[in-house]
Amino acid sequence: MKKTEKVKIEGNIRVRVAGIVLNNKNELLLVNHVKNGRSYWLLPGGGVEYCEDVHTALKREFMEELSLKITSIGKLVMVHDTIYPDKKRHILNMYFTVKAAGLDKIRVNPDKVLNGAAFVSKADFRKKEFYPAIKDDIISLWEEKFSGTIGYIKVPWTD
Repeated sequence: MKKTEKVKIEGNIRVRVAGIVLNNKNELLLVNHVKNGRSYWLLPGGGVEYCEDVHTALKREFMEELSLKITSIGKLVMVHDTIYPDKKRHILNMYFTVKAAGLDKIRVNPDKVLNGAAFVSKADFRKKEFYPAIKDDIISLWEEKFSGTIGYIKVPWTD
């Protein structure tokens, strides 16, 4: 294959990276999305662009969404994929621990989906509508101060 040729992948596979950020109160940073009339929370991050490494994508997404500069990216603690029931979409998610500067000055840059951001306690997190359905896995990691790993999990699609 020549360097200028692009690899054609059948279907629609999206690679998404997300950061796990705790503040000094042990609260977890979440972003709020509103899509198709539903409001839900997820870990901040976004899609990896073609020929972009995952660390660069994570730094870009934090700056674009929250005006936050990532100062260090820690270990990869969890990977999962979600395949839509109609098989028209497949998302591969990678979660890294992250340190960021300016956590007291988060400025959300709203777009057609992103609606807000907040640090939440474990108790509040348990009450949030969270996608994908990995809340129990995140709680398990949180209990270990995100020092452990879950590795790969397959997450069934839920509406």
